[in-house]
Amino acid sequence: MRWIALPIGLLILCWTLLDVFRTLVMPRAARGRFRLSRILFRTMWRPWRWVGLRRRTADGREHVLAVAAPFFFFVLLVGWVSLALLAYALLLWSPAFVNGMGSSDGSFGDALYHAGNSLFTLGFGGGEATGWTRAITVLAGATGLGLFAVVIAYLPVLYQAFNRREVGVLLLDARAGSPPSGPELLHRMGSAGVASALPELFAEWERWVADVLESHMSYPMLVLFRSPHDNTSWVTSLGAVLDAATLLLTTVDDVPNESTKLLYGTGVHAMEDLFYYLRLQEHEAGIGRDEFEDVLRDMKEDGFSVRPADEAFARFTEKRAKYAPRLDAIALLLAAPPAQWIGDRSFLGARTAH
Repeated sequence: MRWIALPIGLLILCWTLLDVFRTLVMPRAARGRFRLSRILFRTMWRPWRWVGLRRRTADGREHVLAVAAPFFFFVLLVGWVSLALLAYALLLWSPAFVNGMGSSDGSFGDALYHAGNSLFTLGFGGGEATGWTRAITVLAGATGLGLFAVVIAYLPVLYQAFNRREVGVLLLDARAGSPPSGPELLHRMGSAGVASALPELFAEWERWVADVLESHMSYPMLVLFRSPHDNTSWVTSLGAVLDAATLLLTTVDDVPNESTKLLYGTGVHAMEDLFYYLRLQEHEAGIGRDEFEDVLRDMKEDGFSVRPADEAFARFTEKRAKYAPRLDAIALLLAAPPAQWIGDRSFLGARTAH
């Protein structure tokens, strides 16, 4: 029966190393149902989210939810190391290599000790390996060093992408409020007489959206990293800028600038890719007619030449439907602080004082 340890050990080792390669090294979205990161996310995030949402204060909720992503990454690393340790222990315990472990009694516990000694390069001894067992011990040592080297190289890349994302979120705070919203962005820019700067802002955010899409698809762990600033989230910030661009495209008589159209197209594409990668269900994201007309009235007072309410509402509803249900689904999954038109305002909003 111990011969089965050899193929099982090889299978676990290959699967683990492939998962590490696809998650940390390969610069594209890793897909597949049987990935350790996906298994951990599905089993840990929703219970963690449930606990966080039941904290009485917004600060308490954010404190719980903000710990999730770093903790999940630590658990993921421990999971990879544990699987590699188990795989090498099974290989050494198999009849093909058990006799080459030196002064071993041939037990699985002894094989586990020798595997850990090699994987972590402890050098405590325990008998010199002989024959082909030496190749397994050398390979285990190389695996341990390689795994930790990849993780050490991965962390700066992860946090650089996080910092780039948060710089954009922070810069939007003064322009769109906290939490951010599209109507508030247009109101502040219009009332301050700087609406002409919107095309430049949209051009910057088109690049920001592209960077977020590329980094968050390559390193999905970033999706769970929360903003360190109060009442902000990368999801609501993206939604706010998209809502502002959609309002301009559908309610303003003047011909929209090209950057507005490009931002809208890039934003819709980003929402679609992230939504399908996370395997979510669309969430209905309706906006009341009265609420929309209030926004339209504010835009007119701020100097925008707006279309008639019926035409503007029909255009806006049609264009927003291309991204809003997916945007809301991501915001709800991540328990992002609710904003105007984004997130579950009926539940989270009642617990958040703005």
